[in-house]
Amino acid sequence: MSRPDRVTVYLAAPALFVGASADGTGADTDVVTDDHGLPYLPRHRLAARLRAGADSALTVAPELSAAARDILGRERSHGADRVLRVGHAVLGDGVRAAVARALAGRAEPLRTTLRRAVTDAYTTLESGVEVGADGAPEPGRLRTHRVLLPGLTLTAPLTWAEPPGEEHWRILARACLATTRIGARVARGRGRVDVRLAGPGAQDPHATTLRLAAPPAPAPRGTGTPR
Repeated sequence: MSRPDRVTVYLAAPALFVGASADGTGADTDVVTDDHGLPYLPRHRLAARLRAGADSALTVAPELSAAARDILGRERSHGADRVLRVGHAVLGDGVRAAVARALAGRAEPLRTTLRRAVTDAYTTLESGVEVGADGAPEPGRLRTHRVLLPGLTLTAPLTWAEPPGEEHWRILARACLATTRIGARVARGRGRVDVRLAGPGAQDPHATTLRLAAPPAPAPRGTGTPR
């Protein structure tokens, strides 16, 4: 059976991937988009959440700590020592190709208008009162936030510097299963996600991730020869 070559991130609730969009949307908190206006999850944020997920998984499987360091680096470190590189989590190839064709050769201001329409198709605006340092609402401080719509699936490619072992796959799968929230304001019900490992063909990502996360089968006990 072929190994996974990507991570999928399914958005089960609106998510705030705070950053700069291609043209700016006028929201107080904007969303990260590429040059075509398509939202995405930056690779360093996904890697950080997987690292946090791995730390959670290590509480019940500390023997996988070396494998976690190999593929995800040490806590708060994403240096060149890692053997795994996670790409940006983006929308599907078909969507990105269609948007690129729609924008090709367009002159301004039409190009900007189309890009903003692309961003609007995958996001929505939410409004709320700003909360102060004491947790109380700030009177008269209404803010708008650009959030990704639930139901989207983003995909990030996996690149290995060297072939991974079974323990590497095991801790990566468990890190995916332990990663249930991504983005800002997750404490307010935002950013609920299902993160899974996916491979080529018709394999079910959920089943694939569970299979790779399972502990190794116990070695068969020798029958021996009675003396």
